[in-house]
Amino acid sequence: MKAFIQTSILVNLGLYAVGHVIPAFSEFASTWAWAMLVVGYAVLTLLLFHWIVRAATKSPMQFVTAVNGATAAKMLTSLAIVTYYLVAVGGVHRIPFALGLFGAFAANTFLLVASSQKISHG
Repeated sequence: MKAFIQTSILVNLGLYAVGHVIPAFSEFASTWAWAMLVVGYAVLTLLLFHWIVRAATKSPMQFVTAVNGATAAKMLTSLAIVTYYLVAVGGVHRIPFALGLFGAFAANTFLLVASSQKISHG
């Protein structure tokens, strides 16, 4: 779990930094929304990984259910976040927000799935 937390911190700090380096994205990356998006996905991924680790100790079926449930939870959370942002905030940064959300989702999902495979294989 400690290695996963360290990797998650590195991935999400890198994601946050990349947002500031890309010229077309840097204005949005300076807003509270980008910081909250990156931190929110990091926390969500850590909680879901904890659920998967607990399920892996119980049975293979619960492990598979936890992995599928974690993916579904992240997808539905992403849908809710993007809908809320576009309806409530909208405005100038809607495209960078949607692309940033996808990047954060993809990076954290890749991390979660790769780490889950390590659990299932020993």
